[in-house]
Amino acid sequence: MIDQLDAIPSIVPKLLVQLEKMGSVSLAANALRVSQPAASKALQRAEAVLGLSLVNRDTRPLSLSAEGALIAEYSKQQQHREQALLRQLRMIQKGAGVVKIASFGASATTHILPSIIHKLRRHAPNITIEISEHSDEDALAAVRDGRVDFAIVVDTQEIDLDIIPVFTDRLMALVHQDDPFAQHSVLCAQDIASRDFILTKGGSERLIREWFHLAGVQPNVKHSALQLTSILALIRAQLGITVVAELAIPESHPNVKVVPLTPEYPRRICLARRHGSFSSHAAKSTWQYLDKNMTFKHLTSPPTQSRFK
Repeated sequence: MIDQLDAIPSIVPKLLVQLEKMGSVSLAANALRVSQPAASKALQRAEAVLGLSLVNRDTRPLSLSAEGALIAEYSKQQQHREQALLRQLRMIQKGAGVVKIASFGASATTHILPSIIHKLRRHAPNITIEISEHSDEDALAAVRDGRVDFAIVVDTQEIDLDIIPVFTDRLMALVHQDDPFAQHSVLCAQDIASRDFILTKGGSERLIREWFHLAGVQPNVKHSALQLTSILALIRAQLGITVVAELAIPESHPNVKVVPLTPEYPRRICLARRHGSFSSHAAKSTWQYLDKNMTFKHLTSPPTQSRFK
């Protein structure tokens, strides 16, 4: 009984493929660049180990027995898989591959990732980028668990992560256009704490609470929502005011006025990865390229130069 294929000479499967096509041991041996005696000896050794005839020697041209044909078919399948693997590896060497990126929400996906992907595609046009959207905490968990290669996150000091700063924006207040606060050039924490507050449950919540804490006041939270569309609807209904990251604010927000805060409270957004080895060559080359070529962008212009008038 045979337990492993390596018990037969390694050349035999390929030799049987050639023998099936050519009908001659000498021609098959020549195709594989081995001598005819060495090929015949390898066939005889395989038949002795298996206790099976692999070649019908009483026909001209020679033909394979059913068992020989079974081994030849296995060899052809192995060669096809090997060729497919080699093609894929050559493509990877040329910059192909899949890179998975977790984003902390629509704002990052809309405003940050397109510029990153555009820059990357010019460098490696065969790279495929897969984007998944999460909360800030879930994006960090995804990169730590290895479910994604990188994550777009708010700046973190976690020692198990490597980061590339890519963007910075700031917190802004949103008020109804008829609210007296809409006429202010800036709002402070004490101003906002005097009103009913709508708290975002998105990625900016921690920074918003920090901003109030540094001012020594607490917001009067009356409502909370995850989606900015819901928050804007509450403001339009004059049910409160809010503070969100500027990056999250849509270009069009009817009946809602954007007012800068004082003091400003910027947040730095980074591309993060788990420290250590990369999951793929594509991930490694992508990180190295972005680390060297990514330009840090800002939204921290003076209030009068804000993109929201």
